Amino acid sequence: MTIYNMIVFRHIHTLSFAFLILGILLYVSAQPVWSDEQVKDTSSQYFGERVAHTPWPMHRHDLHHTGRSSYAASQTNKIKWTFQTGAPISSSPVIGIDGTIYFGSQDMHLYALNPDGTLKWKFETGAEVDSTPAIDVDGVIYFGSWDKYLYALYPDGKLKWKHETNGGIISSPAIGDDGSLYFGGWDNRVHAVDAEGKHRWGYETADHIWSSPAIGNDGMVYCGAEDYYMFALRPDGKAVWSFGTRYLLESSPSIGDDGTIYFGSEDANLFALEPDGKLKWQYKTEYDIDSSTALALDGTIYIGSGDGRLYAINPDGTLKWTFETKYSVMSSPAIDANGTIYVGSRDKKFYAVNPDGTMKWYIETGGAIESSASIDKDGTIYIASTDGKLYAIGEKMEIYP
Repeated sequence: MTIYNMIVFRHIHTLSFAFLILGILLYVSAQPVWSDEQVKDTSSQYFGERVAHTPWPMHRHDLHHTGRSSYAASQTNKIKWTFQTGAPISSSPVIGIDGTIYFGSQDMHLYALNPDGTLKWKFETGAEVDSTPAIDVDGVIYFGSWDKYLYALYPDGKLKWKHETNGGIISSPAIGDDGSLYFGGWDNRVHAVDAEGKHRWGYETADHIWSSPAIGNDGMVYCGAEDYYMFALRPDGKAVWSFGTRYLLESSPSIGDDGTIYFGSEDANLFALEPDGKLKWQYKTEYDIDSSTALALDGTIYIGSGDGRLYAINPDGTLKWTFETKYSVMSSPAIDANGTIYVGSRDKKFYAVNPDGTMKWYIETGGAIESSASIDKDGTIYIASTDGKLYAIGEKMEIYP
């Protein structure tokens, strides 16, 4: 081989190698966000000082109730495992510091499962557990029961304390920066108890409370009631404003990055309020709304309706698209780091919906779905059904020691 040919050969070889590297880089950049090392969510998701920093530590993920995960969920509808309880499940699963999954069942128990779906422990209360747990930085689990108690359990399932109210508790607690727990009750009150379970205050409404409180960066507590009103309360329990809808309010509020408060009502409207409680806009669906909103990074608001549709609404209150299921959508949407939306329907199906409103995949369960999904850091999706099962969806990956 001549010197000229050798130079040409080396030049071609170098170019080929460069194109190979470029192709690999382009391929990698086109793949979905997957591991916790690639998290890109730089939004102002708010956990405060006392909420555990786990993949999904509380109702609607964080204190703003964004319903948005920093992790990409499974690209497949493969069911890894299921766990059967003794009754329907309306409570939503949350994820502990060590990957333990916590959720309640109408068989009167709070369950703790290992990431492989085996039972770690269960704790018996005196009635159904529809409340979704919240986990603090010490791993303590807080939840309510229809037996009128708010419970605090150590991570091993032992009782730390319980606080009695005058009505069942379906509302899910939110943890303030001082460790206070805020929740609604069937006794027509928004409650605040301290970290030791002692009563701080109760704000009386005109009807019982299904909604779960959200907490703003300034400590403001937002919660709806069945008396048709959304309330804004200071951390000391004093009301700042209230906003009236035209029917029952079971939806839990979400707080946008700009302070906008979003929630649905059984008057069929999705409301957006300014931080001072004034109406920003409202969007009317065709039936009652019990679902709560999920807030995407691009500002899109997702919510389910009793008309069987998942709605995607632009930040200005205009319709982006709808996705139709076969029955009412009480389940609240969850969003992963790629923008995929996950939601259940009373048609027994759990759907993955692309950001453009097209269906990605679905699974069918044995009962209506009222629970909302949580997303783990390996992409596993947890969703419960009224068939009494918790479903784990995704590829088998070992991430917890």
